[in-house]
This record gives sequence, C-alpha cells and structure tokens, in this order.
Amino acid sequence: MAPEPVPFSFIAEADRHQSNIAPPRRERRSARAVCSGVLITAVLIAGLVAAVALGMPALRPPSAS
Repeated sequence: MAPEPVPFSFIAEADRHQSNIAPPRRERRSARAVCSGVLITAVLIAGLVAAVALGMPALRPPSAS
C-alpha cells in the first residue's frame, strides 16, 4: 500500500506557522572547561608529532654498509 500523498499547500503553510519563542542562550564555558579542552588538544597534537618523529627512521631506505 502506497503512503498517502501530502498536498503541497500543507507543507507551505507549515513554514508560516513557526514559533516566535527564541531558544535560551547557551551558557558560557567556564575557564576550567576551556583549559581542559586546550590541554586535551595539546596532548593529542603532541602525540601525533611524537608518532611522526619516531616513525621517520622507519621510512628511510636501509643503509648500504
């Protein structure tokens, strides 16, 4: 059984009946939350840099000695 078609006028009317109530403002992040986010980001970047630095010798061709 096919779904019942929705008239286009109904969809157009739904756009006109929007709420005029504004959503509440977002709370500002505390200094502790900002610092923890910066610390986590710094640790992740340091880990990636360390992985690249430690992996570089494996990418060099073997020495012919």
